Amino acid sequence: MRFTQPLYLLFLLSIPVLVVLYMIRPKYKKMVISSTYLWERLKKQKRVSKPAQKLRLSLLLILGILTLAAFSLNLAGPYISITDTKKNVIFAFDVGSTMNCLTHDNKTYLEKSKEIARSILDTLSKDSKVSIVTFSDSIEVLVKDVSPSFAKSSIGKVLPTYYVTNLKESINVISKLFDASSYTFFLFTDKKVKLQDNIQIFEFPKPDDNVSIDNVSLSTFSGGFDAVVEVTNRGIKRASFEIELFADKKLVGAKSVVLLPKQSESVIFEKIKGNYKIVQARINYPDRLREDNIFWTILAPPPTKKKVLYVGKGNFFLEKAFSAFDDVELYKLQDVKNVADGFDIYVFDSVVPKRLPKKGGVIFILQKGKDVSKLLGVSIGNKTDIEGYARFVESTVSQNIDGMEFAVQKTISIDDKRLEPVAKLNGKPVISFGVVKNLPTVLIGFAIDDSDLPLKVSFPILITNIKNNFVKGNQPFEKMTFHPGEEIKVFSYTDGKAEIILPNSKREVVNFSTYPLVLPKNDRLGVYTLNLSNNTSYKFAVNYPTYALDESEEKKTDATLAFSETGAKTNAKVPYLLKDILLILSLIFLTFEWMVFMNENKS
Repeated sequence: MRFTQPLYLLFLLSIPVLVVLYMIRPKYKKMVISSTYLWERLKKQKRVSKPAQKLRLSLLLILGILTLAAFSLNLAGPYISITDTKKNVIFAFDVGSTMNCLTHDNKTYLEKSKEIARSILDTLSKDSKVSIVTFSDSIEVLVKDVSPSFAKSSIGKVLPTYYVTNLKESINVISKLFDASSYTFFLFTDKKVKLQDNIQIFEFPKPDDNVSIDNVSLSTFSGGFDAVVEVTNRGIKRASFEIELFADKKLVGAKSVVLLPKQSESVIFEKIKGNYKIVQARINYPDRLREDNIFWTILAPPPTKKKVLYVGKGNFFLEKAFSAFDDVELYKLQDVKNVADGFDIYVFDSVVPKRLPKKGGVIFILQKGKDVSKLLGVSIGNKTDIEGYARFVESTVSQNIDGMEFAVQKTISIDDKRLEPVAKLNGKPVISFGVVKNLPTVLIGFAIDDSDLPLKVSFPILITNIKNNFVKGNQPFEKMTFHPGEEIKVFSYTDGKAEIILPNSKREVVNFSTYPLVLPKNDRLGVYTLNLSNNTSYKFAVNYPTYALDESEEKKTDATLAFSETGAKTNAKVPYLLKDILLILSLIFLTFEWMVFMNENKS
């Protein structure tokens, strides 16, 4: 018999304590007393009795020893090898973020899982076929139908991640990847799984001692910042620890915190002065999960006003729309020959510049498409007699107005397939969006005055969406911190390439083909640096997904494994878990002990 948690066998040391308690307890005899004189004699006998007596076995003592032994063995997770009826074996390892929790012998749940799997492989016959699958937010088949010896060497390739596990979807996919009629399935996870006859589940418990940092919020002011650190005690006992706050690796604050089980608290650090970029909060507490004791975030520079240049004869509706933004300064110009660089957004209303600006976003309002087509290198229709009701379609800049209509006349169609349609009339795009010559560009195929669009509620929303996509504050990201596996969009403009510096200082070159740019999925925790081709550099942080710890408490998944009980016969031996049997035995012994105790103490 072997054990998944052998350290719990230390609970067997409570048996000698129980024996000592039985040796020192006073012994009483039932007596019929006819006078108070005999009561006094009985008191004297009690006073002279020895504190420790010769051990005499009793039914209560035996039942107590059996109860403690069964309960201790249950905690240790015993299993025995039995002959199984299936030839092939699948090991499915949960490699998600919560499997990085530590057991009482300081091994992670995943390390413990691999240790158990190796011991199972030692019991299999040489002609058995073994498959190894890992899963978290996706499935990966490491090896399929290999020998036990090869599988044992391949277990080293099972590596941890910090992605959040989708258990239900993973089990369903694994069931479809393998022939269900000839496999024994071993699942290693810390999630709740519905028990089934055709699956052996090695389920790890929630960590009994864990404190996490769930979030760090920053508020900047002139010359410094305030920070709010949200912490939670996810364990089962009171936790006392210190929160340390670092700015650019310099300790700028520390506070002591005491939390009861399941209690959360927001710890405030005020008036931290200095021109910092990276803020890190850290819990100084040795619990069962260390990765959620650190949280990184980035201090955004103070917001600056964005410059918008309107070039044309004047348009009341466009000028009013841009002037309504508090963070925008609007400049107007009629002479297209004197367009300077340095603006964030350029609006060319029925005019065409000789050259494109070097940076910024561009809006072209077209009357004739020939000159713009030559400048941008995109395909634009020549007809200007298209009219009717146009409808906004789903696109990057049509959020919240998708499906709304407006009337328009004297329209030019934008035929280039490389551009994303924003609004269509008779199936042809009349507003399009895309990245043209490294600049985000919106083409509007009609004069604003030739439509009722400015009178619609969709017009200010459209201008807001365009501005927000062209200008993302001082950072190209929607936020500063992310979780592993979360999609990270970059609202900036490059020639299709960028460089990412990972938290371990390694560098990766990424290629982009669409806008907004989407960074490749990565689960390394820490601060990343994104270097764009226009010589700009930005930072963002990836932190441990503490919400995954909450998901591990949810009800058992109702996913079912479509593995039948029939299959090829073999003498391969597989483990059979004894935990449930020992738990039932401990409850039975405890019940009998209570019955005997009540019977002996009847008056």
